[in-house]
Amino acid sequence: MNETEEQTADKTRKPRQDRSIKTRDAIVQAAARLFSEKGYHRTNTKQIAAAAGVSTGSFYSYFTDKRDVFLDVLQIHSEAMQAHVDATVAQLSAKQSDKRMVISHMIESLIQSHTPYISYHRELSAMRLADETIREMLDSQYDAGRRKTLEFMKLSEHDLCVSDLEAAAVVVFESVSSVVDRIVFSGGGVPADRLKAELVDMLVHYLFGE
Repeated sequence: MNETEEQTADKTRKPRQDRSIKTRDAIVQAAARLFSEKGYHRTNTKQIAAAAGVSTGSFYSYFTDKRDVFLDVLQIHSEAMQAHVDATVAQLSAKQSDKRMVISHMIESLIQSHTPYISYHRELSAMRLADETIREMLDSQYDAGRRKTLEFMKLSEHDLCVSDLEAAAVVVFESVSSVVDRIVFSGGGVPADRLKAELVDMLVHYLFGE
């Protein structure tokens, strides 16, 4: 962030009282809805303010611009995705379910957690190339995914037939991410249920030799 951006950011309000916190949250939630419905580039600050029930001036009391609130939305989606995956891992670990069901549930969990990104996935991909902050946030999200994959695999470490657990975790994460992105964002071609079934078969065979 350059000096001008820092000076502008200092002018925005940091909410401390309940009313201010609620107003800021309303702006973020309204922005999230509009970004999902219209996409980032077809949404403007006036529309966000109107959807949140506040004036445009009030919007600028909390955020410097559309990008500023978009970063908040992206962070919230990232945290929600991680929480969803963590909850699934905890639930499956407690049940000690069979391997095929565990992997299937994890893939389905990832598919569901990607849903908020559907309408502006292409825009986000382009913004990742042009905006360093967005790129860092998404890279951090992918790094967290790789770490979680490794932690998840360690739960069945003694049953695995791979020789390099850390490398295998990367292979699994990248494979699953690619197919999940194909299912969620592309559509058409081979139906999602068949892609998911083949992915589960591939992972069970690769990880457990079954």
